[in-house]
Amino acid sequence: MFKKTYNFLFSSRTVFCFFIIIFLFLSCVLRVAVISTGNYNSIQTQQSEFKIDVAKLRGTIYDCNMVPLTNVETEKMAVVLPTPRSIMSISRVLEGDILNNTLDTLKKNKPALCLVNEDLSCDGIETTTIYKRYGKTLSACHLLGYVDASGHGVSGLELAYDDILFSKESVTAIVNTDGKGNALKGVSPYFRNDLTQVFDGVVTTLDINIQTITENSVSKLNSGCAIVAEVGSGKIRAMASVPTFDVNDIAKSLNAENAPMLNRALCSYNIGSVFKPCIAIAAIENGYTNEEFVCEGSLEIGDRHFRCHNLNGHGTMNLCTSLAQSCNCFFYNFATMLGGHTIYKTAAKFSLGFKIKLADNLFTAKGNLPYLNEFSNSGTLANLSIGQGNLMASPVSMLNLYLAIAGDGSYRLPSVVEKTINEGVESPYDSGSSTKVMNSNTASLLREYLKTVITDGTGVEAAPTYTTAAGKTGTAQTGRYYKSGEEITNSWFCGFFPYDNPQYVVVVMSDSKLNVSTASIFAQIADGITEYKGINVENND
Repeated sequence: MFKKTYNFLFSSRTVFCFFIIIFLFLSCVLRVAVISTGNYNSIQTQQSEFKIDVAKLRGTIYDCNMVPLTNVETEKMAVVLPTPRSIMSISRVLEGDILNNTLDTLKKNKPALCLVNEDLSCDGIETTTIYKRYGKTLSACHLLGYVDASGHGVSGLELAYDDILFSKESVTAIVNTDGKGNALKGVSPYFRNDLTQVFDGVVTTLDINIQTITENSVSKLNSGCAIVAEVGSGKIRAMASVPTFDVNDIAKSLNAENAPMLNRALCSYNIGSVFKPCIAIAAIENGYTNEEFVCEGSLEIGDRHFRCHNLNGHGTMNLCTSLAQSCNCFFYNFATMLGGHTIYKTAAKFSLGFKIKLADNLFTAKGNLPYLNEFSNSGTLANLSIGQGNLMASPVSMLNLYLAIAGDGSYRLPSVVEKTINEGVESPYDSGSSTKVMNSNTASLLREYLKTVITDGTGVEAAPTYTTAAGKTGTAQTGRYYKSGEEITNSWFCGFFPYDNPQYVVVVMSDSKLNVSTASIFAQIADGITEYKGINVENND
């Protein structure tokens, strides 16, 4: 009896376990079936995305009229899936090695990226527009600077405003793939391309048309620079340094002759006779307007003889004729009359020898204005009176002196940025207030004297054809020599136009042997801007 009961219970348990096992098995089969449905493929699709960074996104640098200086050129980029239709479409527009390489990738069942000339968006192909940071050439390359491979600024405004221009975002191609990395058929690729990152940036004071005129003119120098600033505002409308560099091939320019990477407009140089108007301002402001002096070709100061560039002498000179003929002896004598303290105070008003802030995180070189106690030395004072000795300044610094003369005795510090745009919010750049440094009558008289430099003096080559102008020539000794033994000099012309109603100041500087004079380059720039802006000079004669 017991045995029969036991056998029954055993048989019942066996059947129950069998059904449990069958149920679990069927559950597993059902689970496998569910996993194989589209729901799992959706999860797989989300988790298996093949991403390719196509291009860095970076804010744009604009000119004052919102003309882009970077992100100027665009290209079309296509991502192609390995489908018969997409292969036919891409084969129609590509050729040569580019087509062969693209087809090789597609044959491996992998997505391909390629540049195309038209929008090819269709099943299996998606096209987007990408910006090239720089075109074949870049206007104002020294001021704008360049970026490294990571997309960060290295120099110029690219570096100074990297916090605004840089973006972590990239143009990204996204392709859905299976677990083996093969592109999924029937699921379209797409691009992530946030162009709002490109529209933000920095608006400069540059005018691309004036910049082009200036670059074309200054390109005739072996090495040097030219700057154009607006009278009244101090805004720099053009800044060109030569030689230029290839922004798309930086390595080629790093060790090239004549240091093409150097922005000469911001560097410090010996300035020579373009400093003489500063002495003239000190003289006029202190009542020495009608003084005369006989230049005999040299002047004895202390135990030294200081020579004029005209060794035969200029004869009787006054302030007007001494500027026109750039008579050194007249200014040696004037410096002795004025004294070092007066000259130092006048020069300091123009920030000569000091750093000048052009934008956030962008400055000129410091330069050098001798300390006041050095002016007690008569030899130092004589050299300073003609812009020689230890006096050094950047071409940008020289703008201050001539902006003040052209601006009725007042000037604003030069600037190169109008505003920044960050996430659509505009923030104007504060370039500071105007500084009054001389009487309006002094400025007016000096403009008249500087006009004679062009009409009857050393600057006749600076005379424009289509406008009137005034300015000053200068040649500075450097104490450095070429291998031939010839001394290296810095050649300058600083001036403004039109003469009666000055609108622009131009500084031209060459730090090597001249092919053409800096005065003639000034004339070309003045004529080019006059034609471009349609400046009416009929009432200025």
